Amino acid sequence: MPESSENADMEARFERLVAEYGRFLRSVIARTCPRNLGIQIKDIEQEANLRMWRALRDERNLTNVASYIYRIAVTTTIDAVRRVMARHEEQLCLEEGDEPGAEMMKSRADPSQLPDRTAELSQLMQKVKAALARLGDNRRIAVEFYLQGMTSQEIADLCDWSEPKARNLIYRGLNDLRQHLREQGIDYES
Repeated sequence: MPESSENADMEARFERLVAEYGRFLRSVIARTCPRNLGIQIKDIEQEANLRMWRALRDERNLTNVASYIYRIAVTTTIDAVRRVMARHEEQLCLEEGDEPGAEMMKSRADPSQLPDRTAELSQLMQKVKAALARLGDNRRIAVEFYLQGMTSQEIADLCDWSEPKARNLIYRGLNDLRQHLREQGIDYES
C-alpha cells in the first residue's frame, strides 16, 4: 500500500475515533482534572489526541477502545497536574528565596506527611488492594472504575454491559469490599 494511502487510512481511523469517543475523552478529563490548578481541559484533550494519533501511527491493536481512551485521558491529566505542581513548587522556592529542596523540608512539618502517618496510609492501601483482589473479576472491575469516579452508565459503556448490570456489580462489589475490610478490622461506617 502506498505511503499516502496509509496516511489517509490512519487519518480516517483517527477522525472516526475522535468523532466517536471525543465527548467521552473530554468528560473523563473534566472529571479527573482538579479545577483549582488553572489547567485548561482543551490543552489536556489536545495532548490526549496526540497520544491517540501516535498509537494509531505505531499500529497498536486497540482491542477495547473505550478502555484505552479512558487510560489515555487519565494519564494525560495526571501528567499535566504533575507538570503544574512541579512548576508551582519551583516558584515557591524562588519566591521565598529558599534553596531548591527547602519546600520538601517544610512539608515534613505537615502532620499528614509524617513517616508514621505515611506508613499507616500505605498499609491501609495495601489492605484495600488485597480486599479488592478478593472480589470476582466483574465486581472488582466495576468497583475500581466506580472508585475512580465513573458512573454506572460510563462503566456499562466501557465494559459492554447493560447499565443495570454495571449498577448491580458496583452495589454488590462495594458490599463485598466493605465485608472484606471489616474482616481486617477496617470499618468506617461505625
